Amino acid sequence: MATTPAPNPLLQLSPSQVNRAPSAQWKQIIKHALMDARFSSPAFLEEDMDAQKQTVTVRIALQEQVRTNTGPQWWDVDPIILVPIGLPRGGGFSLTLPLKKGDEGLLIFCDTCFDLWWINGQNNAPVAQNTGVASGSQRQNEIRRHDIHDCGFYPGLSSQTNVIANWSTDSAQLRRDDGSAYVDVASEIVTVSGSSQVAIEAPAVNISDGSGIPQALMTNTFYQWWIANIYPFVQSKGYVGPPPPATGSETTVLKGQ
Repeated sequence: MATTPAPNPLLQLSPSQVNRAPSAQWKQIIKHALMDARFSSPAFLEEDMDAQKQTVTVRIALQEQVRTNTGPQWWDVDPIILVPIGLPRGGGFSLTLPLKKGDEGLLIFCDTCFDLWWINGQNNAPVAQNTGVASGSQRQNEIRRHDIHDCGFYPGLSSQTNVIANWSTDSAQLRRDDGSAYVDVASEIVTVSGSSQVAIEAPAVNISDGSGIPQALMTNTFYQWWIANIYPFVQSKGYVGPPPPATGSETTVLKGQ
């Protein structure tokens, strides 16, 4: 078990000593005070995300050097549990990711304790006058600054061991890292690709080139082959639904209507 860090003598100054401290000593005092403040750090997941709570257990990716009674030592920071996940979200829409153990990202440490806000959201209770509390704000549950437990995990920041192959430099993509499936939005072209299939599920599908004329969902050759081979087979198995349209190129079967 690691020993308790030795107290820093620079932080044990009396008021009279502080008043007489030279500028170099003041710089050391400020430097050591900032050593206890946290702002952001690269991190990785210790385990898969909890999709119900939408939290993760995170480990800071960098060891820290601390002073001990036996001299400086490199320590692993203990894992941080129940860390909220930060993802693009707003206006009733969100982008979710299936975060897995080992995924990298960035921890952002907040200025203040946000426990009550995280549990209850905005405070809608009436606020008394002259309290200094803005309407809708939550009070801090504990008075602390830049604490290690007041953080959120923002996936995406990655090391050079996890660079994305074939990064598109002329379009925006929503994709698998290996490129096997993606939605590509270029200046004038949108491409949807899947390694096995692309499924479109909706009560109606309307595909148009912008002119108002529906575009073909299948070729006339395939349509004729389906009529000659597939439709008789499904009829032989007892299919009693409506027959396909009699013509090919101008039917709703061939067009995205």
